[in-house]
Amino acid sequence: MKKFSKIALFSALALGATFASAQDITPTRVGPVSQYGQLMTGKNSQGKGRIYGSCEGVKDGAEVQVRGMSLYWSLLPKATEFWTSEGIATMVRDMNIQVVRAAMATTTDDWWGCKDGSESCGDDKSAHITGYASDAEFQTNLMNTVVQAAIENDIYVIIDWHSHQAHTEVDNATKFFTEMAQKWGKYDNVIFELYNEPISTSWSEIKTYAEKIVPVIRQHSDNLILVGNRQYDQNPQEAIGNTVSGENIAYTFHYYANSHCWSGQTSWGSACEGANAQQAIDAGLSVFVSEWGTGNADGGGEPDQSKNTGWQNWIDGNKLSWANWSASKISEGTAAFQGSSSKTSLQYTTSGNMVKGYLATNPTSYTKCGNGGNETPIFTQSDLNFNVSVVGNTLHIAGGAATVEIFTIKGDKLMRIDQVSGTLSLASLPAGKYLARIQKGSSKMVRAIQIK
Repeated sequence: MKKFSKIALFSALALGATFASAQDITPTRVGPVSQYGQLMTGKNSQGKGRIYGSCEGVKDGAEVQVRGMSLYWSLLPKATEFWTSEGIATMVRDMNIQVVRAAMATTTDDWWGCKDGSESCGDDKSAHITGYASDAEFQTNLMNTVVQAAIENDIYVIIDWHSHQAHTEVDNATKFFTEMAQKWGKYDNVIFELYNEPISTSWSEIKTYAEKIVPVIRQHSDNLILVGNRQYDQNPQEAIGNTVSGENIAYTFHYYANSHCWSGQTSWGSACEGANAQQAIDAGLSVFVSEWGTGNADGGGEPDQSKNTGWQNWIDGNKLSWANWSASKISEGTAAFQGSSSKTSLQYTTSGNMVKGYLATNPTSYTKCGNGGNETPIFTQSDLNFNVSVVGNTLHIAGGAATVEIFTIKGDKLMRIDQVSGTLSLASLPAGKYLARIQKGSSKMVRAIQIK
Protein backbone atom coordinates (compact mmCIF):
# COMPACT_ATOMS: atom_id res chain seq x y z
CA MET A 1 0.00 0.00 0.00
CA LYS A 2 1.34 3.42 -0.90
CA LYS A 3 1.01 5.68 2.11
CA PHE A 4 2.76 9.01 2.37
CA SER A 5 3.42 11.25 5.35
CA LYS A 6 3.80 15.01 5.00
CA ILE A 7 6.43 15.58 2.31
CA ALA A 8 8.45 12.84 0.68
CA LEU A 9 11.69 13.97 -0.88
CA PHE A 10 13.57 11.91 -3.42
CA SER A 11 16.71 11.87 -5.47
CA ALA A 12 15.68 13.10 -8.88
CA LEU A 13 18.62 12.11 -10.89
CA ALA A 14 17.30 8.59 -10.19
CA LEU A 15 13.71 8.96 -9.08
CA GLY A 16 13.24 5.24 -9.53
CA ALA A 17 9.57 4.54 -8.88
CA THR A 18 8.03 7.49 -7.16
CA PHE A 19 6.34 7.00 -3.81
CA ALA A 20 6.34 3.21 -4.05
CA SER A 21 7.15 0.81 -1.27
CA ALA A 22 9.29 -2.29 -1.40
CA GLN A 23 8.29 -5.07 -3.75
CA ASP A 24 6.83 -8.37 -2.64
CA ILE A 25 7.31 -9.91 -6.10
CA THR A 26 10.81 -9.96 -7.55
CA PRO A 27 11.05 -9.61 -11.36
CA THR A 28 12.88 -12.36 -13.18
CA ARG A 29 14.51 -9.87 -15.58
CA VAL A 30 15.45 -6.21 -15.88
CA GLY A 31 12.76 -4.68 -18.05
CA PRO A 32 11.16 -1.32 -18.83
CA VAL A 33 9.69 -0.83 -15.35
CA SER A 34 13.08 -1.07 -13.69
CA GLN A 35 14.45 1.48 -16.17
CA TYR A 36 11.61 4.01 -16.31
CA GLY A 37 9.86 3.56 -12.97
CA GLN A 38 6.30 4.69 -12.35
CA LEU A 39 4.70 6.34 -15.39
CA MET A 40 3.40 9.86 -14.89
CA THR A 41 1.81 12.64 -16.87
CA GLY A 42 3.59 15.86 -17.79
CA LYS A 43 4.18 18.52 -20.43
CA ASN A 44 7.20 19.12 -22.59
CA SER A 45 8.77 22.54 -23.02
CA GLN A 46 6.27 23.32 -25.79
CA GLY A 47 3.35 22.63 -23.45
CA LYS A 48 2.34 19.39 -25.18
CA GLY A 49 1.09 16.49 -23.08
CA ARG A 50 3.42 13.55 -22.69
CA ILE A 51 4.05 10.51 -20.48
CA TYR A 52 7.26 10.41 -18.44
CA GLY A 53 8.99 7.95 -16.17
CA SER A 54 9.64 8.78 -12.55
CA CYS A 55 13.29 7.83 -13.00
CA GLU A 56 14.23 10.94 -14.96
CA GLY A 57 11.16 13.05 -14.28
CA VAL A 58 9.42 15.60 -16.51
CA LYS A 59 11.95 17.00 -18.95
CA ASP A 60 12.45 17.13 -22.68
CA GLY A 61 14.07 13.98 -23.99
CA ALA A 62 12.88 11.87 -21.07
CA GLU A 63 9.46 11.01 -22.49
CA VAL A 64 8.52 7.35 -22.14
CA GLN A 65 6.74 5.47 -24.92
CA VAL A 66 5.85 1.87 -24.11
CA ARG A 67 4.28 -0.48 -26.64
CA GLY A 68 2.65 -3.86 -26.34
CA MET A 69 -0.53 -5.90 -26.63
CA SER A 70 -4.07 -5.81 -25.34
CA LEU A 71 -5.56 -9.12 -24.32
CA TYR A 72 -9.00 -9.83 -25.76
CA TRP A 73 -12.16 -9.42 -23.72
CA SER A 74 -12.06 -12.09 -20.99
CA LEU A 75 -15.09 -14.07 -22.16
CA LEU A 76 -13.82 -16.81 -24.50
CA PRO A 77 -11.25 -19.60 -24.10
CA LYS A 78 -9.48 -18.42 -27.27
CA ALA A 79 -8.86 -15.22 -25.34
CA THR A 80 -8.39 -16.36 -21.75
CA GLU A 81 -5.75 -18.90 -22.74
CA PHE A 82 -3.39 -15.93 -22.96
CA TRP A 83 -4.51 -14.49 -19.59
CA THR A 84 -1.87 -16.75 -18.04
CA SER A 85 1.68 -16.49 -16.76
CA GLU A 86 2.80 -18.59 -19.73
CA GLY A 87 0.93 -16.37 -22.19
CA ILE A 88 2.48 -13.17 -20.84
CA ALA A 89 5.98 -14.65 -20.69
CA THR A 90 5.67 -15.89 -24.28
CA MET A 91 4.65 -12.44 -25.55
CA VAL A 92 7.55 -10.84 -23.67
CA ARG A 93 9.97 -13.34 -25.19
CA ASP A 94 8.57 -13.60 -28.74
CA MET A 95 7.00 -10.17 -29.31
CA ASN A 96 9.20 -7.95 -27.15
CA ILE A 97 6.20 -6.29 -25.45
CA GLN A 98 6.66 -3.58 -22.82
CA VAL A 99 3.03 -3.41 -21.68
CA VAL A 100 0.04 -5.72 -21.59
CA ARG A 101 -3.56 -4.60 -21.24
CA ALA A 102 -5.97 -6.88 -19.40
CA ALA A 103 -9.45 -6.15 -20.85
CA MET A 104 -11.70 -7.59 -18.16
CA ALA A 105 -15.40 -8.18 -18.88
CA THR A 106 -17.57 -6.37 -16.34
CA THR A 107 -21.23 -7.32 -16.91
CA THR A 108 -23.20 -10.58 -16.99
CA ASP A 109 -22.31 -11.23 -20.64
CA ASP A 110 -22.21 -14.93 -21.50
CA TRP A 111 -20.59 -15.79 -24.82
CA TRP A 112 -20.72 -19.53 -24.06
CA GLY A 113 -17.03 -19.65 -23.39
CA CYS A 114 -16.06 -22.40 -20.95
CA LYS A 115 -13.85 -21.94 -17.92
CA ASP A 116 -12.02 -25.19 -18.57
CA GLY A 117 -11.07 -24.05 -22.08
CA SER A 118 -13.34 -26.49 -23.87
CA GLU A 119 -15.45 -25.43 -26.82
CA SER A 120 -18.77 -26.45 -25.26
CA CYS A 121 -19.93 -26.62 -21.68
CA GLY A 122 -23.61 -27.13 -22.46
CA ASP A 123 -26.27 -25.80 -20.12
CA ASP A 124 -24.08 -25.85 -17.03
CA LYS A 125 -24.10 -22.13 -16.33
CA SER A 126 -21.56 -22.48 -13.54
CA ALA A 127 -19.04 -23.64 -16.13
CA HIS A 128 -19.51 -20.64 -18.46
CA ILE A 129 -17.22 -17.63 -18.53
CA THR A 130 -19.21 -14.55 -17.55
CA GLY A 131 -18.29 -11.00 -16.59
CA TYR A 132 -17.45 -9.49 -13.21
CA ALA A 133 -21.08 -8.67 -12.32
CA SER A 134 -22.00 -12.35 -12.24
CA ASP A 135 -18.63 -13.99 -11.52
CA ALA A 136 -16.34 -11.54 -9.77
CA GLU A 137 -14.10 -14.27 -8.39
CA PHE A 138 -13.29 -15.79 -11.77
CA GLN A 139 -12.61 -12.45 -13.45
CA THR A 140 -10.57 -11.14 -10.52
CA ASN A 141 -8.45 -14.29 -10.54
CA LEU A 142 -7.77 -13.81 -14.25
CA MET A 143 -6.72 -10.21 -13.60
CA ASN A 144 -4.50 -11.13 -10.67
CA THR A 145 -2.74 -13.76 -12.79
CA VAL A 146 -1.95 -11.24 -15.54
CA VAL A 147 -0.78 -8.53 -13.14
CA GLN A 148 1.53 -10.90 -11.28
CA ALA A 149 2.96 -12.17 -14.57
CA ALA A 150 3.59 -8.60 -15.73
CA ILE A 151 5.44 -7.78 -12.51
CA GLU A 152 7.52 -10.93 -12.77
CA ASN A 153 8.45 -9.97 -16.35
CA ASP A 154 9.08 -6.32 -15.36
CA ILE A 155 6.59 -4.90 -17.88
CA TYR A 156 3.68 -2.50 -17.43
CA VAL A 157 0.13 -3.79 -17.09
CA ILE A 158 -3.15 -1.95 -17.66
CA ILE A 159 -5.96 -3.04 -15.37
CA ASP A 160 -8.86 -2.32 -17.72
CA TRP A 161 -12.52 -2.10 -16.63
CA HIS A 162 -13.55 -3.16 -20.12
CA SER A 163 -17.01 -1.67 -20.28
CA HIS A 164 -19.11 0.48 -22.61
CA GLN A 165 -21.36 1.60 -19.75
CA ALA A 166 -19.06 1.93 -16.75
CA HIS A 167 -20.91 5.03 -15.49
CA THR A 168 -23.81 2.69 -14.67
CA GLU A 169 -21.52 0.23 -12.83
CA VAL A 170 -20.17 2.49 -10.09
CA ASP A 171 -20.68 0.06 -7.22
CA ASN A 172 -18.91 -2.84 -8.93
CA ALA A 173 -16.15 -0.59 -10.30
CA THR A 174 -15.59 0.83 -6.82
CA LYS A 175 -15.32 -2.65 -5.32
CA PHE A 176 -13.00 -3.86 -8.07
CA PHE A 177 -10.62 -0.89 -8.12
CA THR A 178 -10.47 -0.83 -4.32
CA GLU A 179 -9.27 -4.43 -4.38
CA MET A 180 -6.86 -3.86 -7.26
CA ALA A 181 -5.33 -0.71 -5.76
CA GLN A 182 -4.92 -2.34 -2.37
CA LYS A 183 -3.30 -5.44 -3.83
CA TRP A 184 -1.27 -4.02 -6.70
CA GLY A 185 -1.13 -0.24 -6.33
CA LYS A 186 2.34 -0.23 -4.80
CA TYR A 187 3.89 -1.69 -7.96
CA ASP A 188 5.12 0.77 -10.58
CA ASN A 189 4.05 -1.71 -13.27
CA VAL A 190 0.36 -0.98 -12.75
CA ILE A 191 -1.81 1.41 -14.76
CA PHE A 192 -5.54 1.75 -14.02
CA GLU A 193 -8.00 2.19 -16.93
CA LEU A 194 -11.37 3.24 -15.51
CA TYR A 195 -13.71 3.10 -18.51
CA ASN A 196 -12.84 1.19 -21.66
CA GLU A 197 -15.01 2.83 -24.33
CA PRO A 198 -17.94 5.10 -23.56
CA ILE A 199 -20.29 5.25 -26.53
CA SER A 200 -22.69 8.20 -26.56
CA THR A 201 -22.13 9.02 -22.90
CA SER A 202 -21.39 12.72 -22.39
CA TRP A 203 -18.07 13.93 -21.04
CA SER A 204 -19.92 15.32 -18.03
CA GLU A 205 -21.22 11.84 -17.13
CA ILE A 206 -17.84 10.21 -17.75
CA LYS A 207 -16.06 12.81 -15.63
CA THR A 208 -18.56 12.37 -12.79
CA TYR A 209 -17.98 8.61 -12.85
CA ALA A 210 -14.19 9.01 -12.95
CA GLU A 211 -14.23 11.40 -10.00
CA LYS A 212 -15.97 8.70 -7.97
CA ILE A 213 -13.37 6.05 -8.81
CA VAL A 214 -10.15 8.10 -8.76
CA PRO A 215 -10.32 8.77 -4.98
CA VAL A 216 -10.83 5.04 -4.37
CA ILE A 217 -7.53 4.30 -6.12
CA ARG A 218 -5.76 7.27 -4.57
CA GLN A 219 -6.33 5.87 -1.09
CA HIS A 220 -3.73 3.25 -1.97
CA SER A 221 -1.79 4.28 -5.08
CA ASP A 222 -0.60 7.30 -7.03
CA ASN A 223 -0.01 5.28 -10.23
CA LEU A 224 -1.10 6.44 -13.67
CA ILE A 225 -4.87 6.45 -14.28
CA LEU A 226 -6.44 6.37 -17.77
CA VAL A 227 -9.89 7.84 -18.42
CA GLY A 228 -12.00 7.11 -21.51
CA ASN A 229 -14.09 9.55 -23.51
CA ARG A 230 -17.08 9.76 -25.80
CA GLN A 231 -17.58 7.68 -28.93
CA TYR A 232 -15.16 4.85 -28.30
CA ASP A 233 -12.36 7.04 -26.90
CA GLN A 234 -12.12 9.27 -29.94
CA ASN A 235 -12.83 12.61 -28.26
CA PRO A 236 -10.17 13.25 -25.60
CA GLN A 237 -10.24 16.93 -26.57
CA GLU A 238 -13.53 17.25 -24.68
CA ALA A 239 -11.50 17.16 -21.46
CA ILE A 240 -9.63 20.38 -22.34
CA GLY A 241 -10.37 22.92 -19.62
CA ASN A 242 -12.55 20.37 -17.84
CA THR A 243 -10.16 17.67 -16.70
CA VAL A 244 -10.85 14.99 -14.12
CA SER A 245 -9.88 16.19 -10.64
CA GLY A 246 -6.69 14.67 -9.35
CA GLU A 247 -3.15 14.06 -10.51
CA ASN A 248 -1.35 11.63 -12.78
CA ILE A 249 -4.41 11.20 -14.99
CA ALA A 250 -4.18 10.66 -18.75
CA TYR A 251 -6.90 10.34 -21.40
CA THR A 252 -7.28 7.39 -23.72
CA PHE A 253 -7.50 7.39 -27.49
CA HIS A 254 -8.54 4.37 -29.59
CA TYR A 255 -8.39 3.90 -33.34
CA TYR A 256 -8.60 1.24 -36.05
CA ALA A 257 -6.35 1.97 -38.99
CA ASN A 258 -8.75 1.12 -41.83
CA SER A 259 -11.72 2.99 -40.32
CA HIS A 260 -10.17 6.15 -38.87
CA CYS A 261 -7.81 8.94 -39.94
CA TRP A 262 -5.05 10.75 -38.07
CA SER A 263 -5.25 14.26 -39.56
CA GLY A 264 -7.55 16.46 -41.60
CA GLN A 265 -11.20 15.53 -42.09
CA THR A 266 -13.19 12.36 -42.57
CA SER A 267 -15.02 11.63 -45.83
CA TRP A 268 -18.20 13.01 -44.23
CA GLY A 269 -16.58 16.29 -43.22
CA SER A 270 -15.91 16.00 -39.51
CA ALA A 271 -12.47 16.27 -37.92
CA CYS A 272 -10.37 13.12 -38.10
CA GLU A 273 -10.27 11.12 -34.91
CA GLY A 274 -6.53 11.63 -34.67
CA ALA A 275 -7.03 15.39 -34.99
CA ASN A 276 -9.16 15.26 -31.83
CA ALA A 277 -6.35 13.53 -29.98
CA GLN A 278 -3.82 15.98 -31.39
CA GLN A 279 -5.91 18.87 -30.09
CA ALA A 280 -5.87 17.34 -26.61
CA ILE A 281 -2.11 16.73 -26.75
CA ASP A 282 -1.39 20.26 -27.97
CA ALA A 283 -3.49 21.61 -25.09
CA GLY A 284 -1.24 19.83 -22.58
CA LEU A 285 -3.24 16.67 -21.89
CA SER A 286 -1.35 13.38 -21.71
CA VAL A 287 -2.86 10.79 -24.06
CA PHE A 288 -2.41 7.01 -24.04
CA VAL A 289 -3.49 4.77 -26.95
CA SER A 290 -4.75 1.89 -24.81
CA GLU A 291 -6.33 0.12 -27.81
CA TRP A 292 -5.78 0.20 -31.56
CA GLY A 293 -6.24 -2.24 -34.41
CA THR A 294 -4.61 -2.79 -37.78
CA GLY A 295 -7.94 -3.35 -39.58
CA ASN A 296 -11.55 -2.24 -39.33
CA ALA A 297 -13.30 -0.87 -36.26
CA ASP A 298 -15.40 -4.06 -36.03
CA GLY A 299 -12.21 -6.14 -35.69
CA GLY A 300 -12.36 -7.44 -39.25
CA GLY A 301 -10.70 -6.40 -42.48
CA GLU A 302 -7.28 -6.96 -43.98
CA PRO A 303 -4.62 -4.61 -42.54
CA ASP A 304 -3.68 -1.79 -44.92
CA GLN A 305 0.10 -1.29 -44.71
CA SER A 306 0.02 2.32 -45.87
CA LYS A 307 -2.65 3.37 -43.39
CA ASN A 308 -0.91 1.57 -40.54
CA THR A 309 2.41 3.19 -41.40
CA GLY A 310 0.76 6.61 -41.38
CA TRP A 311 -0.80 5.97 -38.00
CA GLN A 312 2.48 4.73 -36.54
CA ASN A 313 4.31 7.80 -37.81
CA TRP A 314 1.72 10.03 -36.11
CA ILE A 315 1.95 8.01 -32.88
CA ASP A 316 5.75 8.13 -32.81
CA GLY A 317 5.73 11.86 -33.55
CA ASN A 318 3.65 12.37 -30.40
CA LYS A 319 5.55 9.75 -28.38
CA LEU A 320 2.32 7.91 -27.58
CA SER A 321 2.27 4.60 -25.75
CA TRP A 322 0.03 1.86 -27.11
CA ALA A 323 -1.52 -1.58 -26.75
CA ASN A 324 -2.58 -3.42 -29.89
CA TRP A 325 -5.91 -5.25 -30.15
CA SER A 326 -5.70 -8.14 -29.79
CA ALA A 327 -3.48 -10.81 -28.22
CA SER A 328 -5.84 -13.66 -29.09
CA LYS A 329 -6.68 -16.30 -31.68
CA ILE A 330 -10.25 -15.05 -32.13
CA SER A 331 -11.51 -15.30 -35.71
CA GLU A 332 -11.03 -11.60 -36.45
CA GLY A 333 -8.72 -9.77 -38.83
CA THR A 334 -7.13 -7.82 -35.98
CA ALA A 335 -6.32 -10.90 -33.87
CA ALA A 336 -2.56 -11.35 -33.67
CA PHE A 337 -2.42 -15.14 -33.41
CA GLN A 338 -3.46 -17.94 -35.72
CA GLY A 339 -5.83 -20.63 -34.46
CA SER A 340 -2.98 -23.12 -34.11
CA SER A 341 -1.28 -20.92 -31.51
CA SER A 342 -1.08 -21.72 -27.83
CA LYS A 343 0.01 -19.81 -24.75
CA THR A 344 3.54 -21.19 -25.17
CA SER A 345 3.78 -21.17 -28.97
CA LEU A 346 2.66 -18.29 -31.19
CA GLN A 347 1.95 -18.37 -34.90
CA TYR A 348 1.07 -14.98 -36.33
CA THR A 349 -1.66 -13.64 -38.57
CA THR A 350 -1.06 -10.85 -41.08
CA SER A 351 -1.96 -8.40 -38.33
CA GLY A 352 0.25 -10.13 -35.79
CA ASN A 353 3.27 -10.07 -38.07
CA MET A 354 2.73 -6.38 -38.74
CA VAL A 355 2.50 -5.54 -35.05
CA LYS A 356 5.44 -7.78 -34.19
CA GLY A 357 7.44 -5.75 -36.69
CA TYR A 358 6.59 -2.52 -34.88
CA LEU A 359 7.44 -4.09 -31.52
CA ALA A 360 10.81 -5.23 -32.85
CA THR A 361 12.04 -1.65 -32.47
CA ASN A 362 11.43 -1.76 -28.70
CA PRO A 363 14.65 -2.00 -26.66
CA THR A 364 15.96 -5.51 -26.14
CA SER A 365 17.79 -4.67 -22.91
CA TYR A 366 17.25 -2.24 -20.05
CA THR A 367 19.27 -0.62 -17.28
CA LYS A 368 18.01 -0.30 -13.73
CA CYS A 369 17.30 3.22 -12.59
CA GLY A 370 18.78 4.07 -9.19
CA ASN A 371 17.75 1.29 -6.85
CA GLY A 372 16.06 -0.44 -9.74
CA GLY A 373 12.45 0.59 -9.14
CA ASN A 374 10.14 0.92 -6.16
CA GLU A 375 12.50 2.94 -3.98
CA THR A 376 11.77 3.65 -0.37
CA PRO A 377 11.21 7.39 0.25
CA ILE A 378 14.02 9.23 2.02
CA PHE A 379 13.68 12.50 3.86
CA THR A 380 17.25 13.81 3.78
CA GLN A 381 19.36 13.98 0.65
CA SER A 382 22.92 15.19 0.18
CA ASP A 383 23.85 16.19 -3.35
CA LEU A 384 26.85 18.03 -4.75
CA ASN A 385 27.62 21.09 -2.65
CA PHE A 386 24.38 21.53 -0.75
CA ASN A 387 22.03 19.48 1.39
CA VAL A 388 18.24 19.33 1.27
CA SER A 389 15.92 18.00 3.92
CA VAL A 390 12.28 18.33 4.94
CA VAL A 391 10.78 18.87 8.36
CA GLY A 392 7.00 19.15 8.46
CA ASN A 393 5.99 21.40 5.56
CA THR A 394 9.32 23.21 5.48
CA LEU A 395 12.10 22.73 2.96
CA HIS A 396 15.58 23.08 4.50
CA ILE A 397 18.59 23.94 2.35
CA ALA A 398 22.06 23.90 3.88
CA GLY A 399 25.18 25.11 2.14
CA GLY A 400 24.24 28.62 1.05
CA ALA A 401 21.47 30.44 -0.80
CA ALA A 402 19.71 28.65 -3.66
CA THR A 403 16.93 29.24 -6.17
CA VAL A 404 13.86 27.08 -5.66
CA GLU A 405 11.14 26.47 -8.26
CA ILE A 406 7.98 24.47 -7.57
CA PHE A 407 6.03 22.81 -10.40
CA THR A 408 2.86 20.76 -10.64
CA ILE A 409 3.40 17.19 -11.73
CA LYS A 410 2.22 18.29 -15.21
CA GLY A 411 5.07 20.78 -15.38
CA ASP A 412 3.21 24.04 -14.67
CA LYS A 413 5.37 26.40 -12.62
CA LEU A 414 3.72 27.54 -9.39
CA MET A 415 6.46 29.61 -7.84
CA ARG A 416 10.08 30.67 -8.05
CA ILE A 417 11.98 31.96 -5.03
CA ASP A 418 15.49 33.27 -5.41
CA GLN A 419 18.12 33.38 -2.69
CA VAL A 420 16.47 30.89 -0.39
CA SER A 421 18.80 30.59 2.58
CA GLY A 422 18.01 28.12 5.30
CA THR A 423 14.31 27.33 5.03
CA LEU A 424 11.30 27.70 2.75
CA SER A 425 7.75 27.11 3.96
CA LEU A 426 5.57 25.03 1.64
CA ALA A 427 2.51 25.23 3.88
CA SER A 428 0.63 27.31 1.31
CA LEU A 429 0.57 24.44 -1.20
CA PRO A 430 -2.55 22.23 -1.26
CA ALA A 431 -2.12 18.54 -0.60
CA GLY A 432 -0.76 16.76 -3.65
CA LYS A 433 2.34 15.85 -5.64
CA TYR A 434 4.83 18.45 -6.91
CA LEU A 435 8.28 18.73 -8.43
CA ALA A 436 10.89 21.00 -6.82
CA ARG A 437 13.90 22.24 -8.78
CA ILE A 438 16.71 23.56 -6.57
CA GLN A 439 19.76 25.32 -8.03
CA LYS A 440 22.86 26.73 -6.37
CA GLY A 441 25.50 27.97 -8.77
CA SER A 442 26.14 25.24 -11.32
CA SER A 443 24.65 22.54 -9.10
CA LYS A 444 21.04 21.58 -9.79
CA MET A 445 18.68 18.89 -8.56
CA VAL A 446 15.03 18.01 -9.05
CA ARG A 447 12.94 16.41 -6.34
CA ALA A 448 9.46 14.93 -6.26
CA ILE A 449 7.58 16.05 -3.17
CA GLN A 450 4.28 14.91 -1.75
CA ILE A 451 2.28 17.14 0.56
CA LYS A 452 -0.41 15.50 2.65
